[in-house]
Amino acid sequence: MSTPLHTLSAAADAWRDAAEDFDSAALRVFEAQRTSIPAYAAWCAHELAARDSSEVTSWRDIPALPIAAFKQLDVFEPDAPVAAEWESSGTTAAERSRHRLQELTQYEDSLVAGVRAALLPDVVRGVRAPLACVQLQPSAADAPHSSLTHMYDRIRADRSCVDAGVFVDGDYAIDFVGAWQALQRVAREGTPTLVLSTSFALAMLLDEAEAQGWDPIQLPEGSRVVDTGGFKGRTREISRDELLARVALWLWVPAAWCENEYGMSELSSQAWLGTVAESVGFPLELTAPDARWTPPWLRVRVVDPVTLADVADGEQGLLVFHDLANVWSCAAIRSEDLGIRRGDGFELVGRAPGAALKGCSLQLEDVCDPS
Repeated sequence: MSTPLHTLSAAADAWRDAAEDFDSAALRVFEAQRTSIPAYAAWCAHELAARDSSEVTSWRDIPALPIAAFKQLDVFEPDAPVAAEWESSGTTAAERSRHRLQELTQYEDSLVAGVRAALLPDVVRGVRAPLACVQLQPSAADAPHSSLTHMYDRIRADRSCVDAGVFVDGDYAIDFVGAWQALQRVAREGTPTLVLSTSFALAMLLDEAEAQGWDPIQLPEGSRVVDTGGFKGRTREISRDELLARVALWLWVPAAWCENEYGMSELSSQAWLGTVAESVGFPLELTAPDARWTPPWLRVRVVDPVTLADVADGEQGLLVFHDLANVWSCAAIRSEDLGIRRGDGFELVGRAPGAALKGCSLQLEDVCDPS
């Protein structure tokens, strides 16, 4: 028996066609998700009914689901198997979003392709030997519902890396001594190193080194650092420029060898600055100066928070993501983050104030109740 055209399984590999024809691949995923996921079908009916024209002919016409839906609704195909479930980092269960995946193939293939392009292009090409990976984030055994943990664990397991240890436990307590000793060891061995961290954990490690009077570590040439997450809601907050200056002082890794990853638990792909790829001589193709790089299957619009129309180049707006690797939930997501449009890409600004979001007080359950 053949698989119906508009099912999630039929669209599972559409993202691989995105580089040749993004519109066609996006419309294929859209129809499959609108057919298979009741909450998204209801949102599409609501959004398209409110437009002057409900015709959907390109990826820009596809209704983007507000990201709050992942907290309020079941954005998943009924009775489908669950291979993984990511949760956001809200302080209470009520604040956390839930993103379930029927398969991990699309997530991991997208992740690995992006990481190899942004973090490891020289290693992948054989120009440099595999890097020692030191992780300042729990392992999946301790944080099974963290997409970042899964991402970092997957990087450590990549053929381009050698596992040098995990130094944050399931309670997010940092083993400062263990991490510092691991970094000292790889420095003594002369092994270029990749530090996988959140911005907060990295700052805390360097604070501890200073407080304890430890000597700076000169990581070998070719070492690199990736941070993510920022400092929102943390007791310790510094600018990224200050963080990079401290990394250069304490680990001898220059800012040009420090990458920042932008992603969300509700997406399957990531956006990168492109600094490391540029430094190792395999630059990413950016749409404009200051724009983040995204893989061909992830596109981003920057829209006016009130009208939801695209802003002009150089203007600030709300980020709307269209991630075709996100086939098991919703590819088009209206985030709560602000960015500046840079050509066909974006420069990240930060979190949008809730009052600025269109329909921020709207209860999605009232719109998307599949009953």
